[in-house]
Amino acid sequence: MISQTLFDLAGADDAEALAAALKSAPEPYRIRNEAGESLFLFCVFRGRTKCAELLRAAGGLSLHEAALDGAAARIELLLDAAPWAVDLLSPDGWTALHLAAFLGRDESVSALLERGADARIMGRAFEQNLPIHAAAAGRRLGPAAFTALIAATGAADAPQKQGYTALMIAAGNGFEAAVDALLAAGADPKRAAPDGKTAIGQARAHGHEALAQRLERV
Repeated sequence: MISQTLFDLAGADDAEALAAALKSAPEPYRIRNEAGESLFLFCVFRGRTKCAELLRAAGGLSLHEAALDGAAARIELLLDAAPWAVDLLSPDGWTALHLAAFLGRDESVSALLERGADARIMGRAFEQNLPIHAAAAGRRLGPAAFTALIAATGAADAPQKQGYTALMIAAGNGFEAAVDALLAAGADPKRAAPDGKTAIGQARAHGHEALAQRLERV
């Protein structure tokens, strides 16, 4: 199948061969693998930088691709044309806000929130969570954008499907800027998930002892 061939070339980061193959293919954003990822998302998530740059240079990024890429101007353009699309799930189960939050695209997060993106929508992919959880897992979103995302979520301790809060995730990752923003918004470091784990325990279990001790003093 042509789509599998394209993903194989992308997986090898063979930009020259991919460029040639795309000449007889549909628009790149329409090409998906079995997980629903577009070629561009596939390349970005796996660090296939040459092919990602090829697809970026070709233009025509979809809303979700633009969010992932931090292309705030492209987001504005697309939402000017279709404002109703701001909260659509991608075929692989994410909102544009999830993707921007995970990759730490501060300008994209700001642009999406200004356009009314709903930070309370759960993703429907392998990880059923909110954008705030994606940001805590990604460990790249800046403090100001993270604070705005917390405010848009409306609850610093909102859990994802398994019951973990953003503070638990951020603490486990040693993401101190996010921990600070969440604590400032009232997140509870002693709150326990259904499995009994707390943000304190997560920090300690992942080798962030100083952070665990700081959380114990809150």
